[in-house]
Amino acid sequence: MDDIEDQFANVDYVSMAADRAAYKMADAMDADVLSYLSGYTTAGAFIATSSGDAQHGTDLTDSSVEGEYLAANHLDATDFGNLSGAAAGNVIPMASRLPGATTISTTTVSPLTVIARMARKMDVANVDSRGRWLVVDPVFVEMLKDEDSRLLQADWGGSGLQNGLVLNNLHGFRVYVSNNLPANGGGAGTSGATLRSSDFGVIVGGQDEAVASAEQINKVENYRDPDSFADIVRGMHLYGRKILRPEALVTARYNAA
Repeated sequence: MDDIEDQFANVDYVSMAADRAAYKMADAMDADVLSYLSGYTTAGAFIATSSGDAQHGTDLTDSSVEGEYLAANHLDATDFGNLSGAAAGNVIPMASRLPGATTISTTTVSPLTVIARMARKMDVANVDSRGRWLVVDPVFVEMLKDEDSRLLQADWGGSGLQNGLVLNNLHGFRVYVSNNLPANGGGAGTSGATLRSSDFGVIVGGQDEAVASAEQINKVENYRDPDSFADIVRGMHLYGRKILRPEALVTARYNAA
């Protein structure tokens, strides 16, 4: 904060800058942890081809990840028998199922069907039903609303947007929304051809025992700028994360068909 601005400003720029910096540090941690849990390396919110933390690239075929991630828990189009012509690696084409529909589509899957399959994966692996959570992106939330608007009403288990929590119980999951989930190409909102292998978003579900994370603001300090008449505030944010139970993590790659 420059001394001249500090003297004549009518707002507390130092406090505003500190608040913004704190948010950006938390946001960076959120993006890193979600990409790690999803099994992807990312550049920002979008999937990169470089590898790190023994994570997958864009195709989830890297054999070096065995032991930290379970390939069977990364859902794609082949996990849903109603989709004709699905091949390994195809993204799940998703569309909201309209109320009153009596037939199952052979070209798309509903968001509730995907969530139910993620729950089944955990059930088969004997993962505790308590403490399950699901992180989805805004496109997925919109499709849930289209499928049944009551899902996000308080009377039907919704809680309103509180720290990202949008539903308290959906197929046994606490549902959160985040902009920091990995995405590829144009992201989950890219519609068009179905059974594609690009332009998708990733959602991740897990259980509280699946991962351990820790964070600490190690040090915050302010000092005089040696090259100007100003004050500088800086901080160090330390955090770590580790997958403990791979069977308790399930992901799904999808696009809005």
